[in-house]
Amino acid sequence: MNFITYKNLIDKYNRDIDNAIQEELRPYCYKHKITYLQYQILAVLFEDGALTIGDLSEKMSMDTGNMSAQCKRLEQKGYTLRMRKKFDERVVDVSLTRSGRLVIAELNDVLNKRYKTKWNNLSEEEKEKLVDSYEIMKKLFTKK
Repeated sequence: MNFITYKNLIDKYNRDIDNAIQEELRPYCYKHKITYLQYQILAVLFEDGALTIGDLSEKMSMDTGNMSAQCKRLEQKGYTLRMRKKFDERVVDVSLTRSGRLVIAELNDVLNKRYKTKWNNLSEEEKEKLVDSYEIMKKLFTKK
């Protein structure tokens, strides 16, 4: 298999997985008036804690302007809090509010209930292979 065929196959798999997760979460995102992208932002903040707009943008491979706009929308909905750094007002920290933590906990619970049995049926070797495969792909496709 040549590289372009491989890349296209990986792109397809990623889209298929992403679409399946989006479909599972769609009614819950709608209920909380957030997009799937906003769910992903909340998930990163839930996992990593407060981050600057720049760090959050880097983690999600998004432009800082787009990230700033998304975080502003999430703040307007009461799910995040944006705070400018005192030492440099250009730097903005973003953190989850209590409401944001509750929303992401609910959506993560939905995914956990949906996929827990399938995940638990995988052997430890299969789980390690999944992680190893993604690490290999990351090495292949990133500069680092």
